[in-house]
Amino acid sequence: MPEHASVSGNRKPVILVVDDDQLVRVMLRDTLTAAGFEVSSAADSVSALNNFTSVQPDLVLLDLIMPGKDGCETCRDIRALPRGRYTPVLMITGQDGPDSFHRAFEAGATDFIAKPLNPELLVYRVRYMLRASQDVNRLAESQARLQMLKAAVDSLPIGITFSDVNGLIVYSNPAEAQIHGYGVDELIGKEARKFSTSDRSRPIAVDQLKECGVWRRESVNVRKNGEEFAAQLTSISVRDSEARYLGIITTCEDISHRKIAEEKIHQLAYYDVVTGLPNRGMFLEKLHKTLAQAQRDQDKVNLIFLDLDNFKDVNDTQGHDVGDKMLRSVAERLSACMRDTDVLARLGGDEFVVVCPSVTTQESVAAVVQRIMAIFTEPFEIEGRHLYTSASIGISVYPDDSLDATTLFRCADTAMYQAKNEGRAQFRFFSAELNQKIVQRFALENSLRKGVEKQEFFLHYQPLWDLKTAKMVSVEVLLRWQSSDYGLMLPSAFISLLEDSGLINSIGEWVLRNACIQMREWTMEEHRELKMAVNISGKQLKHPRFLEMLTTIIQETGVDPTNLELEFTESIVMDNVENTVEIFRKLKEMGIQLSIDDFGTGYSSLNYLKQFPVDRIKIDKSFVDDINHNESDAAIITAIVSMAQSLNLRVVAEGVENSDQLHSLTQLGCDEVQGFYLAMPMHAKALAENLGKKHGKQIEKLPVTEWFDNRKV
Repeated sequence: MPEHASVSGNRKPVILVVDDDQLVRVMLRDTLTAAGFEVSSAADSVSALNNFTSVQPDLVLLDLIMPGKDGCETCRDIRALPRGRYTPVLMITGQDGPDSFHRAFEAGATDFIAKPLNPELLVYRVRYMLRASQDVNRLAESQARLQMLKAAVDSLPIGITFSDVNGLIVYSNPAEAQIHGYGVDELIGKEARKFSTSDRSRPIAVDQLKECGVWRRESVNVRKNGEEFAAQLTSISVRDSEARYLGIITTCEDISHRKIAEEKIHQLAYYDVVTGLPNRGMFLEKLHKTLAQAQRDQDKVNLIFLDLDNFKDVNDTQGHDVGDKMLRSVAERLSACMRDTDVLARLGGDEFVVVCPSVTTQESVAAVVQRIMAIFTEPFEIEGRHLYTSASIGISVYPDDSLDATTLFRCADTAMYQAKNEGRAQFRFFSAELNQKIVQRFALENSLRKGVEKQEFFLHYQPLWDLKTAKMVSVEVLLRWQSSDYGLMLPSAFISLLEDSGLINSIGEWVLRNACIQMREWTMEEHRELKMAVNISGKQLKHPRFLEMLTTIIQETGVDPTNLELEFTESIVMDNVENTVEIFRKLKEMGIQLSIDDFGTGYSSLNYLKQFPVDRIKIDKSFVDDINHNESDAAIITAIVSMAQSLNLRVVAEGVENSDQLHSLTQLGCDEVQGFYLAMPMHAKALAENLGKKHGKQIEKLPVTEWFDNRKV
């Protein structure tokens, strides 16, 4: 088998023979075919170029002298083709002059051979050129790959440098230069470690660099203008095939935006968005660490739990933007009175908590809490308005009340609720007795919720009498709860719990609806002058849908609004006066009468009272009880009656329990009275039977309508 050079696997090398002499072409084809080559032939330049493009020869055997374009011009055209740059061209020439050789090499010929051709020499010359061509092609491919690799590295958005054994940069891609604010040429020859800040640029020994393998770290690098930025660096030691250390290649990524994003994520995860204080998650972490330290040091830790009083009213009446600004102001004032060792956090809503270590006596803790409460003395100026709030505070102590964070937190929370229930704007320490009260309260609340589901509520009605005519002029609706767990419960035992649990609005709506239904029945029975008085809680009055809900009930029940009277306690009326006056005005436009209940126990003044479009004031029972034995109570009632008369208001005295009280109230000029002496609270049927009579004593449960089942608490 003839010897031949394999170009690609088992493929025979392809030779393109270009000669205008057919006999020469045939001779060359036979010679080369016998030597193991594939042969393609062409008679002129045009055919040569076409064949070159179609067969992609491994070598071109080209005659120098041809009609039309000669060999030199044809060679130039071949070199201009996509694959013609590295294909060897063996020029055949019969002219031995140096000028022809020069022209051939200038045109791009690889070598030349003179006529007459020696077949054996031709074959060896072709094989030699093919082997040389393979080396050239491999070198060209290597150069192409190197160029492609350089282009790829240069296009990477991550900075890359190569530093030699002395730590000097010998290569940098454009991204590296751009990151540091330099041109690529400016980086060459600089020390790589100079790009780190002085406190992070401690040199590493060469031996360490040689052995470091892969070295990943975060650093702070410096740009040309002196600006510092966070960088992620990865360095890899480079060795040659004989394991000799050549230097280090380092990647550099500007992670400033990532660090900012991480900081934002950390901020969102551990800090409150509104106030910037630590949130519940961070607070619990710090509490656990503080307790662990206190255990080692045998120290005490005080947990102070704050809940702002009536903060929901700020959100409801002023809007959440104002509420958020007020929370920020509270946080600023609280932060100002904290020690460096204290931890202040916002748990959410209007709840704040303070971890106060190393305060060992109850008196010292009380002093800290009083300092906290003092920040609420001055009003908070929000958007040009002066807003007031206070805080109810609960305190638990490690290790006295608990040894673990969860229980300690619950103890402080329990003490805070006790402070709130006892009047707000005060603080309480946790105690076992207090815990028992809270447990009982939780049990009562659970029973209350079950009572709602089981329809255990019903209504009683108590008459009011006109002292001048001795006629029944009104009835007051009274809510009762026949609890399956506690028996018959009066409002004083559960109304505050209804308000705290959020049930008051749905129960209050149910009371209003059923009272209106009953009033409608009585007016249809010719009792058109009778009025129905319904107590409205502060939570109901502040509900944004209160007026809408009341209007719907009136429309659906068909009750005449002039037969309705809504009662509000003095403290409710005085809370947010401007908003209350506006609501009262709309109620009066509907034809509803208004009265202020428990008058004399709050903090109203004539200046405020004259602003409210009310019809009646009800003197609190506490003044009636000792009217015949306490001159001060009698004087207060006299003053109230005189004031009411000057404002054209009727005065109702409640809690009349004997004839002496009734006689005194009549003498003092009261307009209306109610109390057990005149009539006990009773169900609707019993009251209907006693209209026109002086009293009645039957009590019967009023069925709860199916409508209540569908209301959302």
